[in-house]
Formats: sequence, structure tokens, C-alpha cells
Amino acid sequence: MNALATNRLRAGLYANYLVHGFGMIILTQNLLQLAQNWSSTLTAASFVLSGIGIGRLVAYLLMGFISDHFGRKTSLLIGITTYFLFLVLTPINTSVTLAYGLTILAGVANSAMDSATYPLLEEISKKSTSNTVLLKAFISTGEFILPMIVLYLSDNNLWFGLSFMVPAAILALNFVNILTLPIKKIQQAKVETKASQSVALHGIRKAVLMTALLLYGFSSMAVMIWFTQWITIYAAGIGFSKSVAHFLLSLYSIGSITGVLTVVTLLRRFNIKKELFLLLNSLSLLSIVTLSLSANETVANISALVFGFSAAGGLMQIALNSLLSLTAKNKGLMTGTFFIFGSLASFTVPIITGLLIKNPSVNIILADASMALMSLAIALVVYALLPKEAQSLKDARKEIDRIDKALLRLSEQRFNAVEDVIRFKKQDDIAVEDLSREQKVLDKVAKNSQDKALIPYNQAIWQAMMNESKAYQASKQNN
Repeated sequence: MNALATNRLRAGLYANYLVHGFGMIILTQNLLQLAQNWSSTLTAASFVLSGIGIGRLVAYLLMGFISDHFGRKTSLLIGITTYFLFLVLTPINTSVTLAYGLTILAGVANSAMDSATYPLLEEISKKSTSNTVLLKAFISTGEFILPMIVLYLSDNNLWFGLSFMVPAAILALNFVNILTLPIKKIQQAKVETKASQSVALHGIRKAVLMTALLLYGFSSMAVMIWFTQWITIYAAGIGFSKSVAHFLLSLYSIGSITGVLTVVTLLRRFNIKKELFLLLNSLSLLSIVTLSLSANETVANISALVFGFSAAGGLMQIALNSLLSLTAKNKGLMTGTFFIFGSLASFTVPIITGLLIKNPSVNIILADASMALMSLAIALVVYALLPKEAQSLKDARKEIDRIDKALLRLSEQRFNAVEDVIRFKKQDDIAVEDLSREQKVLDKVAKNSQDKALIPYNQAIWQAMMNESKAYQASKQNN
């Protein structure tokens, strides 16, 4: 029953993101028909799209709070319900004002789903990073399927609104699935196994790493938005044919799907998250620079494919999973904060690129390399600071052996320092045992313990070390 419920939950989470893939492009794919419905110009209709970003920005922290304090299930149901309303009402709505409100609702739906889904996958999945990256595959699948549905409806003179009803039907079925699942029990059943996989990090190192990962929420989103908005215009501007210019974006999408599947496969087989994160960010920078500096169609095609494979192959999901592994509580709020940085990129990149494009001498795709460079710099910080996560008992014991080796060297250094203590105690005829000194040491252990739950255990270890130190001192003095 537990395995079945867990599988149903995973299937429901992935189904939501298949629908989200539809939702990301469904307005642009139907914009002409929607503009006619709203009796507005195409320019005014395009303005409605900004409502999604506003909805995300407004709702992420609130939905993160709801997810943490009222349950992942509550947040999921809010997300499904609001997305369903957006999908059902948008094609029959005739008011541009109401349309803007519905797109804001879609942004709220996205934030509600994100705030519950990413923490849930981190909490219930042994291979949480690969399962998180797999969400990207379902988004890409939705983005791939919807244009074919839209084209079929158009070719057969069918109502365009049916392209909205397909994802709405999926959500309706999934609402029943999620509503009847004991999500809290599934979380509790997994809590012990997940506790052993959490990353222990404290102090300035943790603060720097968390800040870097939050900034990656901005840079990773910015580098993709920048590319997808300008690559076709840029390619046409340097002399590529219209078909080649559009094909570059298709190659980017193919690379993205291939990258996601490759990353999921590698992460499930090997414990190489940090190494893969660094490699893919390096490839992202290399490919975008190569593309921006070459006017050769073959080189451009390969570069676009590699850029999609690396930059859009699940790096954002890896970063978010790493961020969530650093905190035991408020994972929903942390997810919301991460995606706020992504939403800021959605808002600022069009403004920045709009200003840059006014200067005809600016290579707009080479300028995108600044975001790729920022991402690579963050990847280097992550590689340096993020501890390697144990994926098996063998991995955990290997890490313990490494720590034990370092502790042994420190223990020997401590005993070498005790030699001086023995000499001075002998010289001044001082007793081996000094209880007041021992208490001061234990007090320092309590003060310097970053994880306060470990204080009694740390003190017990130090007391044992002091006992052995006293035995060693006594044996040396007797000799």
C-alpha cells in the first residue's frame, strides 16, 4: 500500500508538470485567437502574458508558507484548482481585463505547485536529485505535445479551446488522485531514510553556499530566457535563413530533452552531482560563446544543441535540490525564495536586452555569456563547498573512514601536546586530574558546537578523550 501510494504521488506530481509544460506556451500558441476573443490588438494581448510573472512573484512566499505550515497536499490542491480555472475560463473569456487576472492566477498556480512538489520529491525520494530533474522532462514533453495539438485543431477547423481542455482534463483526474492520497503518511514513512541523506553544513560555509544557490535561481533562468527570446532574431541578423534561424531554437529544445534524460540516467547510476553540475555549466558557457562568435551554420547548430543539453538539461533543478538538502525545515518557503530569483530574471532580462539591442554594435548572444559566466562562477562555489552526498551505505562508510583518518592525525597531535603538559605538571608537582579544567573544556565544547542537539554526544567524546589523556599522563609520570 505504501509503495502504491508513493508511486501514485510521484505520477501525480509528474502529471502536474506535464500540464505546466502546456501552460508555459499555451497563451503564445493561441494568442491570435485569444486576441480576437478579447477584441484587442496583438500588442495588448501580448501584455497579458506578463501576468504570469506577477502571479509568481506575489504568491511564491505565501505558497511556500502554506506548504510548510498547512501541508504539501494543501498547496498541491490549490495549484491544481487555480490552474484548472485558468485553463477552463481563458478560452471562453471575452474580457482582456479578466484575461490578465486569469494569467496572474496561472502564476499563482505555478508557485503553489513548485512550493509543494520540489520539497516533496526531496523528502520522499531516495534519488531525489534525479527525480527532481525528471520534472524538467515532463515540462519539455508538454511543450513538445501542445504545438501538435494546436496544429491539429487548426488544420481540422476545430475550436482552439480544446487545447486548453486537454490539460484541464488531466488536472481534473489528478485532483481526485491527490485528494485521496495520504501524503503526510507517505512523508512520515520516508523521514528516517531521508534523515540519513541530509547534508550537514553550518556557519559561514552554509550561508555562502545557500546564497550562491539562490543567485543561481536568477542566473540559470536568465541565461535560458535570454537565449530563447533572441536566438532567432540574432541568427537572422547575421545572415542565416529564416528556416535555419528557427531551427536553432528547435535544436535547443532537442538538446534540453536529451540533456534531462542523460542527467537523470547519470545521477541514478553515479554519485556525481557536483561534478556534473560543474561540467554542464562549463559546457553552457563554452557553447554560448562559440555560437555567438561563429557565422558557420554547422557550428551554430552544434552549439545550439549543446547549449540546450547543458543550460536547459536540469541544472536549475539540481541547484534547487542541493539548496533543499541544506535545510531540514521550511523547504516550501525556501523553494519559493529560489523561484522568486527566477521570476526576477523573467522580469529583468527583457528590460536589459531591450536596452542592449538599441546599440547595433552589441552581440546580444555574446552578452548572454555574462549570465552563463555567472552560473559557472556559482558552480565553482558549489563544487568547493557542497559536501558529497552519500548514495549508499558504502558511500557513507567511506566518508566516515575519511573523517576518522583526519581525526586520528588530530588525536596524535593532541597526545603530542600532552607531552608538554606532563613536563610542566611534573616540574611543578601538579596532580594529573584537574576537574575544574575538565569542566572548562566541556563548557567550550557546548559553546562551540554548531548543532546544539549534538552537545551531549560531543561532550561525552571529549570526556572520553580527557580520561584517556589522564591515563596516558599517569603512565608517563610513573615511568
